[in-house]
Amino acid sequence: MSAIDDYCIRHTSTVGGPLNDIYRSVALHTANPHMASSPLQGGFLQMMAAILRPDVAVEIGAHAGYGSACIASGMGGHGILHLVEANPEYQTLICRHAEMAGISDRIRLHIGQAKDIIPSLPDCIGLAYVDADKENYDEYYSMVLPKMKKGGIMLFDNMLWYGRVVEEEAHTSPSTSELRCQREARLLHQLNNRITLDERVENILLPLRDGIMMCLVR
Repeated sequence: MSAIDDYCIRHTSTVGGPLNDIYRSVALHTANPHMASSPLQGGFLQMMAAILRPDVAVEIGAHAGYGSACIASGMGGHGILHLVEANPEYQTLICRHAEMAGISDRIRLHIGQAKDIIPSLPDCIGLAYVDADKENYDEYYSMVLPKMKKGGIMLFDNMLWYGRVVEEEAHTSPSTSELRCQREARLLHQLNNRITLDERVENILLPLRDGIMMCLVR
């Protein structure tokens, strides 16, 4: 964590007891806790939900449910949050964390591939948060945008991809994982360009953690 990140956290309202417990639980019970939102990012999601108070919210890529708990807590008992998670191994943790946060009655969990589930989600989405497989971000954008209400907010995480979106690709012999990272960086860069040129939205790319693209639907 950089000194700036630490400073920002110390000057940001805390997300609250149950959410802190959930964050620690994710670190203890998952093999990849880095995939969860950070507390600073969780606070951002909670505040966005509190500002918008959507009737319908969607999270694509729920992981172990920390970000979901932040969003639903911010909604304050208003509306329903639909969670889409491809990995069934997270289902038990998501449900446990929802109970810890007291939001079990305000979420609907969908286990499966997002491309199969998105068409069945309600229309008039007021808040959508996407933090899933990067290779399908462009398709998720195409599928979710028509379901958004006017004035709704779409959030896409990891849109800076650890700075790779502005890096030159190495011309040496990259490993398989490096080739995949390069491909994902290209795809995210292309989506950043697409969103910026899309007249259906107004957008701002925030350098929060690994980059959050915020889109206001016109």
